[in-house]
Amino acid sequence: MRAVVINMDRSPERLAAFRTQADSLGIEFERLAAVDAATIQARRGRLTMGEIACFESHRLAWKSLVQSGEPWLAVFEDDVILAPAVAPLLRQADWIAKDVDLIKLETFMARTKIAPAGIPVAGTCLHRLQATHCGSAGYIVSRRAAEWLLSRTQDFTRPVDIVLFDPEQATCRGIHILQAVPALCIQERFLSESVDQLPQHDGLIERSEVVETVALRGRAKRLHEVRRVWRQISRPRLLWQALRPSRRLVVPFQDR
Repeated sequence: MRAVVINMDRSPERLAAFRTQADSLGIEFERLAAVDAATIQARRGRLTMGEIACFESHRLAWKSLVQSGEPWLAVFEDDVILAPAVAPLLRQADWIAKDVDLIKLETFMARTKIAPAGIPVAGTCLHRLQATHCGSAGYIVSRRAAEWLLSRTQDFTRPVDIVLFDPEQATCRGIHILQAVPALCIQERFLSESVDQLPQHDGLIERSEVVETVALRGRAKRLHEVRRVWRQISRPRLLWQALRPSRRLVVPFQDR
């Protein structure tokens, strides 16, 4: 399948780092010129300029897939670290079930929820994503999902990773999303943190929405649980989701 890496014109060093990885793994890719935050003029809700530019860049990737007529596209951001096991999956697409629309290859190293049963594929296992899992640095998208996303994100006001990988979002309710466990790619900053090293490249996007990774305690935890149960009781669909089998975890990175 075709693979693209989103890269800004003013960041050739990030493209070079990605190319080194791709070449070592035998992965062919195309560079997709990213929208630069410096060119953004209109605000969208609480999104930062970087988040708006990032979203517009991903929309360009989806448009390229729709225009190509191809069935699948692998999309990567230029600060991603690839696991060797991702290479054989990108060489063909016959391992992807017909009802699948979106496969998240990445881990954001934050707790999420998946279906317990998964589908084994080379180097990983694919589980249905049941809760928010941030990050848009590596995923495979179908042409049908690209068309769906383009038609529903013309007036986006949330970050692209939330729109893609939060099952509660309206954009996610019409598509079948799977999570690779272990993940086959990770943003460089998370891998650097795990080995106590500074990342080679600075982050380019300031987030408008903070991902909560610290466990709540005491009164805050009790209030959180009360609100969660009330939401589930008052909304039958959420109650059904809470009762279905699930597995909570921080998706590990497959670094071999």
